[in-house]
Amino acid sequence: MYRYLSHILNNEIPVYGGSASLDICPVKSMSKGDPVNVFKFSMENHWGTHVDCPAHFFKEGKKVVDYLPDAWHFKHPQIIDINLKPSELLVCDDWVRGIRPDSDILLFHSNWGELRGHALYSNDNPGIHPEVGNYLRSKHPCIRAIGIDWISISPFKNKELGIEAHQSFLKPDNPILVIEDMDLSCEFSKLKEVWVIPLRVDGLDGAPCTVIGVFDES
Repeated sequence: MYRYLSHILNNEIPVYGGSASLDICPVKSMSKGDPVNVFKFSMENHWGTHVDCPAHFFKEGKKVVDYLPDAWHFKHPQIIDINLKPSELLVCDDWVRGIRPDSDILLFHSNWGELRGHALYSNDNPGIHPEVGNYLRSKHPCIRAIGIDWISISPFKNKELGIEAHQSFLKPDNPILVIEDMDLSCEFSKLKEVWVIPLRVDGLDGAPCTVIGVFDES
């Protein structure tokens, strides 16, 4: 069984600190006599469900197109259930003891996705303390990515700490990719694999992505 773990890109979407429009508009339309339908849209590369690569904060860091296909395939995903208040920071506490040694991606399920579309989601989002990135990179080298169901690991009310948080995960010597604004609203007990499919555009430090979860049907 396959399920999307990423949000649909609508014309109006929540973004860090507010909302934005993709300006989706028709270029050609069959309803107006054209032989085909063609649309155009514009968006920033960190809108919607997207992945941050090291180049987002490091000049020498990898960009989206620098990764081989198998870098986007995670065979040992692990869900971390957490509760976070507005602007609260995730720190290294009891949850770190439950990390499996083979985990290659951690998906932080907080239920903040239920607030998506509300001002609270974009303006009062929780964040992740830099100690978490440093801890995971040093203690769990198998982890290659994290995913969150809120807008950013950077709390909008504490942007300076948010920069440090991103840097702690994305350090080029042993980076952990960051996937933000995911849809983690489904049941995860039988999650087996995760595929992250970013839009591959030359030069981008990160990109919108489709994320697919593979679930055991037995």
